Amino acid sequence: MIALAAALLLAGGTLPPLECPAGAARRGAAPPEGFEEWCEAKDPAGRPLRQGPARTWYDDGRPWTEASFREGLRDGPFVEWHRSGAKAREGAYAAGAKTGAWIVRGESGRVEEESAWRDGVPHGRYVSYWASGARRSEGRHCGGAQCGTWRTWDEAGREIGAVDYGEQRLTP
Repeated sequence: MIALAAALLLAGGTLPPLECPAGAARRGAAPPEGFEEWCEAKDPAGRPLRQGPARTWYDDGRPWTEASFREGLRDGPFVEWHRSGAKAREGAYAAGAKTGAWIVRGESGRVEEESAWRDGVPHGRYVSYWASGARRSEGRHCGGAQCGTWRTWDEAGREIGAVDYGEQRLTP
């Protein structure tokens, strides 16, 4: 669904209506009536919870975020756009926690940061980039902490430092 929405946005089109899963109903409203639209179901106690796709828009009616929920928690692909329409960040959630690869982009669309996540904490490769696209820093996270060797470069691509944080074990 998010890929379809992105293609429509790039083509200058509008987003299709949300398709809610069985047992869920559309809530909120898209512009110009509102700025947030989501699918809502009931939990076993009858309380409302988000279930299925959800979207938000900027005050000028341009798309801001598109996500998916499962049992009230973000679950599945997530995309956020800059006001200009360029993607700002994208990744995925599992049971409310960031997971897998995440990419952060500047207004120009150029990648500024790439990171890996597991269970809501940084875990795995991390790279940041200068506005030119050259690497700025690179390293790894182990369960949220920096681990291994992290390197930093200046804008010309010259290495200006390296720090070894050692290896981390995720078990006590």
